[in-house]
Amino acid sequence: MLGTSNERDIVRILFIIYFCGQVQNPTLFDEYTYTHVIDSETRLQKIDFWLRYPDHFANALLQEYQKNDQFRTRVQEIKQTVRSVFADQEPILRLIPMQKYLRGAYEPRDDVMTFLISRSLAVQRGGYQKQYFLTSKGKSVVERILQECSESQWYASRCKLIQKFFGNLNGHYLRNLQYSEEVYKTAKLLETISPIESTVRERFANIFGEEL
Repeated sequence: MLGTSNERDIVRILFIIYFCGQVQNPTLFDEYTYTHVIDSETRLQKIDFWLRYPDHFANALLQEYQKNDQFRTRVQEIKQTVRSVFADQEPILRLIPMQKYLRGAYEPRDDVMTFLISRSLAVQRGGYQKQYFLTSKGKSVVERILQECSESQWYASRCKLIQKFFGNLNGHYLRNLQYSEEVYKTAKLLETISPIESTVRERFANIFGEEL
């Protein structure tokens, strides 16, 4: 896996549902047994954006640190996470461009979900309010990928971090948080969203008095 852009898309969506979805007791609906669920398309898209733009993820940590008392108690963890993003050159090496739509970063997922559904790995339910369910077979595939594909470990690690810091927040909150960054907010419709490495470096220095 992860050899082509389509394979990376498939793995990212599987991992988002597995690591950032609500864990369920295996529940049988129709012919499928479900183990995890992402409760909205908005949440799925916003998490996907942070996987594809590590500098925007780092920026969100700093923004929440500035206004959220719970984040202020985790200062060393936040500093270490942001530093690692830049030390590993993630804003360059991990960037997968995404376009701006009416409600922020968005990419149609019909092709990915068609692949996953056709192989009984995941199921999409709902019309306007979509939900994404991981099947027991999909769960087994994720766990096998983690064992057999070393490249997948970065995606797993980043999903875990997103869930750790933002797992209790809904898609609407994540969308507003991403919009609070000016470069993201002012991107025009169908324009590719720009990286913000210099913005994050400046914000980090202003908050902590240290250079990245």
